[in-house]
Amino acid sequence: MFKKTIALLTIVTFFASCEKVLEFDIEDSDRHVVINALPCTDSLFFANITYSRFFLDNQPFAPVTNATVTLDVNGTIYSPTSRDGANHLFAYRPTAGDTLTLHVDIPGHGSIYGGTRQPALPDMQPPLAELDTLMPFNTAEISFTLNDPQGRDYYYVYLTERDSGVQWNTFEKKWDTIDTVINPYFNCVNAEIIDPAVNSVEGFMKYFNRLLFVDSLIDGRSYDVELSLMMLKDTAEHPLLREYSLVVESLSPEAYRYTKEVLASQGMASYFAEPSSIYSNIRGEALGIIAGIARRHYPLTFVYKQPEEE
Repeated sequence: MFKKTIALLTIVTFFASCEKVLEFDIEDSDRHVVINALPCTDSLFFANITYSRFFLDNQPFAPVTNATVTLDVNGTIYSPTSRDGANHLFAYRPTAGDTLTLHVDIPGHGSIYGGTRQPALPDMQPPLAELDTLMPFNTAEISFTLNDPQGRDYYYVYLTERDSGVQWNTFEKKWDTIDTVINPYFNCVNAEIIDPAVNSVEGFMKYFNRLLFVDSLIDGRSYDVELSLMMLKDTAEHPLLREYSLVVESLSPEAYRYTKEVLASQGMASYFAEPSSIYSNIRGEALGIIAGIARRHYPLTFVYKQPEEE
């Protein structure tokens, strides 16, 4: 027993002699000004202005309280009508073709600005949505014609939205037990018009929760687009209890690049992952994005698909 005790003390002494404590102070990185504005044709303009935060900090982003903000719209200057926390609100609704430049003056930060041009509204015929019942999922086929304008590149996003104003009575509510996890997925049947590399990070099999692409493969033509929409069976089996919209967005080049890089960064939220570099078009001592979007909602009325005759 005595020998074992001596051996243990010897080992502990050996490892203790290898320890060396180095004291050093790591300065917390300076907070950056972050400006985000995604002006859309279906809502009033607002800009969100905050300070960045440390990646382990779970506190809310601190608003910049001493910023002077102005918006230049085709040479006309607008000032905010109100401020709600970090959001600076303007009495201006973006219109397709408008050129916007946001100016932000913060003492000690120099000149900060960024700009975008509002894209044209997407042009398409109202979609036809047919429902097909399959196990374990249901699929709906959506078809429409996209009238793509000629000229410079146009960028598009397709996604679905659940209309928020729907009310159900007690009887209908029993079908709504999984409503909070409903997440439709798209598959572009004629996928030759999309770039799979752009959407692959969102992939679930061949399905995506949004479709993002540039019109280079459509090239100014009217193009018939076919989508299949996969939903949980409980949802698609009772389509009259659900109201969905197909949302089609035209993106400015800035919004396309920003959206693409945000999608690519998803799934990399690890403390050990390489930091993602998200596109910023803000000039001066700040980061962020100002990027125009033109959005249209197309209500989807599901009809049951007629079985094919043999």
